[in-house]
Amino acid sequence: MLEMFINKMHLIDPDMLVAHNLCGGVFEILLARIAMLRVQHWSRIGRLKKNTMPNRKMDSYGGASWVPRLVTCGRLLVDTFLNAKELVRETNYDLGHLCKTQLKKERKEFDEDLLPKLYMTSENLF
Repeated sequence: MLEMFINKMHLIDPDMLVAHNLCGGVFEILLARIAMLRVQHWSRIGRLKKNTMPNRKMDSYGGASWVPRLVTCGRLLVDTFLNAKELVRETNYDLGHLCKTQLKKERKEFDEDLLPKLYMTSENLF
């Protein structure tokens, strides 16, 4: 599935990647899985061909994490979580809360308990 995602990203070749908490959670999970499973052609996530995956960097809390910009060279990363923290004064930067307070719209929450069931068959996934 990861290889298909990377191939699709290479095929579409987007200039910009937009997500909520992209640099915090999304890429951390994606790169951890790619490293663990030793996925080929991981550098197609970006536009620069690289042979070796970058090392994890130590953060100020004593943990290690990947720096997304080292993997996505040539693509603009837009993290709505970080942008909201810079531009909006809130106590909660959860996407549902930001939708409610800033857009005045209710966001349909995702039920994480259904996730394993969605991946059982391709029909459920679609």
